[in-house]
Amino acid sequence: MPKKINNQLTKGTAWLAFGNITSRVLGAIYVVPWTIMLGALSLQANTLMGKGYNLYQFFLMLSTAGLPSAVAKFTAQLDGINRKEFLKKATILSIIAGIVCSTLLWLLAPILSMGDNNVIPVLHSLSISVLMFPYLSILRGQLQGQLRMAEIAMSDIIEQTVRVCYMLLSTYLILYIQHGNWVSVVVHSTFAAALGAFSAIIYLLLCMHRRSIIANKETTNNITINFKDVILQSLPFVIIGGFLSTYQWIDQFTFHPLISMFNPNLPSKEIEEIFGIFNFNINKLVMIIVSLSVSIASTVLPLITQHRFHQNLLKKYISQAYLLFSAITLPACVALYTLGKPVYIVFYGNFANDKQYVPMIQISCLIALFMGLSTVLAMILQGLSKKSIALRSIFIGLIFKIVLQPFFIFTTGNIGPLLSTLVSLIVITLFMGIYVNKRFTVTQNIDTKSLNYIYIISLILLILFSLINMATERIVPHTRIGEGIFLFLIGSLGGIILLISYQKSHILEKIKDK
Repeated sequence: MPKKINNQLTKGTAWLAFGNITSRVLGAIYVVPWTIMLGALSLQANTLMGKGYNLYQFFLMLSTAGLPSAVAKFTAQLDGINRKEFLKKATILSIIAGIVCSTLLWLLAPILSMGDNNVIPVLHSLSISVLMFPYLSILRGQLQGQLRMAEIAMSDIIEQTVRVCYMLLSTYLILYIQHGNWVSVVVHSTFAAALGAFSAIIYLLLCMHRRSIIANKETTNNITINFKDVILQSLPFVIIGGFLSTYQWIDQFTFHPLISMFNPNLPSKEIEEIFGIFNFNINKLVMIIVSLSVSIASTVLPLITQHRFHQNLLKKYISQAYLLFSAITLPACVALYTLGKPVYIVFYGNFANDKQYVPMIQISCLIALFMGLSTVLAMILQGLSKKSIALRSIFIGLIFKIVLQPFFIFTTGNIGPLLSTLVSLIVITLFMGIYVNKRFTVTQNIDTKSLNYIYIISLILLILFSLINMATERIVPHTRIGEGIFLFLIGSLGGIILLISYQKSHILEKIKDK
């Protein structure tokens, strides 16, 4: 494989990983001072925020209509006037979609709240974000299509920084200056997403003003592109890009009724707190890991599109992407799996029952692994214009989720929704993985020796972290500071072991391909 191609994958993934991880960490770290200010009310506040965000993500998925990935694909595929025409139509469509979906979310808020009046103002505040994000997605899609991942990464960081700063400042002012209530805190905290999006838009427009990303050359064979073309190309990305959010949406509307049906004596408030723990708190931690896979997938899409007619190159290229995924995501899942309790306490405090949330974190780590792999495979199929394979796999997987949800909640209680999600993602990954392997013989082209080494190192870390965690369980204070120091020490140890191991086994060189 040419070094230039591999370096594009590695550098693009590195930039997006930097942006995604930083923004995800910022999006999780704010929870520490946020929950400290809210105290015991943080569980209720997190649950309310989770309810709002789950519905918001669904409308965000509709409003963006798969535009970021579609724009990235066709920015890489088209040039000259064809590209300009496509981007012009996509931009107009994004503005219309933002207005329509924002209005719908605002008007439907009383119905979607399902009787919880606190959810209505939260959805109203989030509708402003829905108005802006489609246009932001167009800007990021253009940059992604030309592999300008640094600008995307910086826009992510700016977006989250502005969002988190406003959240914390508004929370302090409401609670300690105005002496307001926690519902107002959540409303302002969700409104912060709009301010973050606006800041990212301004930054990207300045980047484009300084450095044109659209080539000025004309093409001899111009293609007429209309709104129908843009919509048809974008729609498959709605499902493929948004199916991860669908799991949270399904849980939001089924968990409470089902758990109440099978456990009629369980108080409604306790059900809401359990839901907030796994659907929002733990999901926020897990998505830090998934963002690593999203970084790989986002870089894979335009590169696969550019080289889709070179079979031998694609075989090696897809194998490289899988090796990169394994080297990054697997150790991250192992770390969170074994250190779930201290990580949760650092971010959310010691308000919840660890016997409830630790099993949830462990199952969620397995979910993150298959969620990440399915995301990478879906983007590979999109780049190859094999949308039907990805859509069919996702559709079958979601049927498994819906059908198994009552069974798992009945048999396993609180962890039921997570188990049904895990089975669903395994099904999706198998369907897509079998096709990709059959088409490109990934298992034959991949560096088996390096892959096995990654598995062994991950297993060693799993055993090492588990032993250390058990040995220090009664020694380390279960406070944010105590667990934070513990995580810093054990995390540094694990990072050093991983880095030295990858260097000694030449895995770092193979990933960089220098």
